[in-house]
Amino acid sequence: PLSSLKSSSELLIQNNISEDSKNLLIRNMTKDIERMNILISDISNYTLTQVEIDEEAFEKFNVIVFLSDFIKSLSHNNIEIDFRSNNVSAYIVANKNKLAQVFYNIFDNSFSYSPSKSKILINTILKDENIIFHIVDQGIGIPLDFREKIFDRFYTDRVKDKDKHTGLGLSISRKIIDSFKGNINLIENNYEIYQGACFEIKLPLKG
Repeated sequence: PLSSLKSSSELLIQNNISEDSKNLLIRNMTKDIERMNILISDISNYTLTQVEIDEEAFEKFNVIVFLSDFIKSLSHNNIEIDFRSNNVSAYIVANKNKLAQVFYNIFDNSFSYSPSKSKILINTILKDENIIFHIVDQGIGIPLDFREKIFDRFYTDRVKDKDKHTGLGLSISRKIIDSFKGNINLIENNYEIYQGACFEIKLPLKG
């Protein structure tokens, strides 16, 4: 974005361009500045995850209650969230703020690639001393060939990403979940009415 911003600013100071061209350049510069803000924020968050997460900030809590409250705090962008807690009670030990960041990153991706008035499913599964969340949207999906690449730093393969995403969110999320001794992956989507991307977050239960 810096190169684009520099080019636009150089063109803008020329005296022989039309008002329409000036307005277009200003709009492009605004987009570049917004992208720079996102990039700086994501790099800052990524840098913080390079430092070992302070285990003193870990606490035991009911992750179902936590996630329910977190969902209520989100701006859904005309997208319905179908949270199926399946009446389970699940306690984990983790850093609440970092876990919120993970869910925010996943939801942000789902919101970005889901059509208006669609749904996002969050299904809850208890299995082998783990709590598992499947987060499934009705967007364009992600080919399973990219199931590992999407967690690489700065990786993005979709044009829409260029304005809103830096390719750091999922990398940050995996590092955080790893610190909780859990896993986060893109998996095959077996939900019939939700044919977008399906992310799985698995966290160990604490009795």
